[in-house]
Amino acid sequence: MRILFLTDDRLGPAMAGSALRAWELATALAAAGHEVRLAASEGSSKPNDSPVELLKVPSWSWPEVVVAPPWSLPLRAFTGHHLLVIDGATPLLAELEAMPSSQEVRHRRRTAAARVPLAAARADAVLVAGAAQHDWWRAVLYRRPEIEILEVPFGIQMHDPPEEAADVIGVPPDWSVVLWWGGVWPWLDLDTLLAARARLGRVPVSIVVPTATRPGGSLAQFSANDLNRMAARYALSAPEVVPLEYWSPYDERHLILNRASVMAFLHRQSPEAELSFRTRAMDALWASTPMLLSAGGEVARLADALGWGEVVDPGSPVAVSDALARLLEPTEQARRRAAILEHRDHWRWSRVAEPLVGALPKLGKVPRGALAPSLVRSMAALAGFGSPPGRR
Repeated sequence: MRILFLTDDRLGPAMAGSALRAWELATALAAAGHEVRLAASEGSSKPNDSPVELLKVPSWSWPEVVVAPPWSLPLRAFTGHHLLVIDGATPLLAELEAMPSSQEVRHRRRTAAARVPLAAARADAVLVAGAAQHDWWRAVLYRRPEIEILEVPFGIQMHDPPEEAADVIGVPPDWSVVLWWGGVWPWLDLDTLLAARARLGRVPVSIVVPTATRPGGSLAQFSANDLNRMAARYALSAPEVVPLEYWSPYDERHLILNRASVMAFLHRQSPEAELSFRTRAMDALWASTPMLLSAGGEVARLADALGWGEVVDPGSPVAVSDALARLLEPTEQARRRAAILEHRDHWRWSRVAEPLVGALPKLGKVPRGALAPSLVRSMAALAGFGSPPGRR
């Protein structure tokens, strides 16, 4: 089949989660024998030699199938004869609800919400990452209960990471690294990790936090100065807290991952937490690095059930410091890494994409909803009227 992927994120040697997901899923479908093209934001380039063709402007007469998050779709994508697969794995509305209000955030909330009624009327399938997302989209699709909702979470690369590791500037060679992997967003909880580090006292452990600008830009930026000010509130300084001042290229991120003894993914209690699938935790799975997570969300559920790391109640420095102390012990390191390796192959992108590959030949049999009423609901959302989609 001719399949067009769309992302409003930027592809290239360094990528954030949504661009990475679009590229890897597109590559997996190309490997399954489909002809695949991907349209991405301005400034994009191919990260590797995948057979996926990268486009600047999509041709809407070409695809038999379009795959994209609803927020990446222009109105044109909701018309025509192509099959439409909505990628609902990123809970963007919940993320935007958790952000401090500004004109730009309010605009993005409205434009994102405006696409959901159109997706509900037009989708031939929806991709989700976990049970909470499944329930959210099922509520959105209540007028069309026959639509398939496919479990297609985030995955990991087909090859294992090379074994070499890099020094982190500012971290002594004999210190352990607890890596905060990803951005510092309002719904995440770096404060509790730093408070926990302060409770550990004089131990050779560095909290390493990326402070480089997200590829493609973002609504939120967190600088090395911001990190230093936050650390000072807990009487911490280098090398107890160290900024990572560059964004690791996708094909070189193993150099940092292999230096980490623990990777931390902590969040505040919120609707975003329950709907989340922590993309960057898949890098910990890939590198077989023990994880520290707040309870809530699909990855925390998996980590707790399968032994990938420690899962603690949100907002508890005592629980986090105790969990860190356990995870840094050599016997616990070995036990957690063994548990990850036992399950790692299940999460290769080729395996993750199987439900979508299997469903494609069967799509298009459920009648589509009327577009005109959906347009009315979409315009109301754009104007700021009505409840957020999926809220019950």
